[in-house]
Amino acid sequence: MFKNRLYIIENKTSLHVGSGDANFGIIDKQIQRDAITGYPTIHSSSLKGAIKEYCTYKHNIEDSKNFISYIFGDEDNSGKVRFIDSHLLSIPMRSDLNPYCHCVSPKSIGQLLDFADTFGLELKNRKDLEKFASSIALDILVANGTPTIEDEQAKTSSGYDFSALEELVGSPVALVPNTTYDELLKDLPVIARNQLENGESKNLFYEEVLPRKSKFFTVISEPNYLNKADETKLQNAFERFSGYLTDNDTIHIGANASIGYGICTFKEV
Repeated sequence: MFKNRLYIIENKTSLHVGSGDANFGIIDKQIQRDAITGYPTIHSSSLKGAIKEYCTYKHNIEDSKNFISYIFGDEDNSGKVRFIDSHLLSIPMRSDLNPYCHCVSPKSIGQLLDFADTFGLELKNRKDLEKFASSIALDILVANGTPTIEDEQAKTSSGYDFSALEELVGSPVALVPNTTYDELLKDLPVIARNQLENGESKNLFYEEVLPRKSKFFTVISEPNYLNKADETKLQNAFERFSGYLTDNDTIHIGANASIGYGICTFKEV
């Protein structure tokens, strides 16, 4: 029914994709989070809107007047491409031996494996990833050394092939226990912002952000049940769409583009 493509999204600058929920705590504007895991997420509607804006900018309408409506839909018809929520795969955390480590958890790797099963995707080094997902270690594990990561002492482990993670999220990488990971994700950076009117402060508010170099995974699906009349035309549109996503340009996702938030890249896995 669908050809599914797996993408890794990396935010090159701080990212704020707002939840839009009313909040009566200290943080006025919180980021979107998954309802089950509590991990940061990018809802499919936010992702689709950002990608549509980017493709509209990239596409020369003289090449194909119907490209945007084929992919994203219009007032009369729904789009042909299916967008799925993006889920957190890794987040950078401060370390004493490196500026940061790309940190994953058994739960975040488990979600990736679950997506692969759901959408019929083959993952390189799957057996190694399954081992990370089933880890019950109580310590942060790394391939070399004993760095301190966010005030937690990590331990070296030779029982895992960390290169399998490095291919996905980069190096150095650390496996963080689920409970520790959950706690760290509750304490993301918060930035104070000030609303000005004619140079006068009107409203001080606090905004939660995801640090740069975090990585999400998502699946974008293209239908393979096209009728013959549309097949060639739409297949060309799908290839063009995939090319736009993975070219050298960056895509803006979320709020505050004018101050440099949300600059992201896509990589197909």
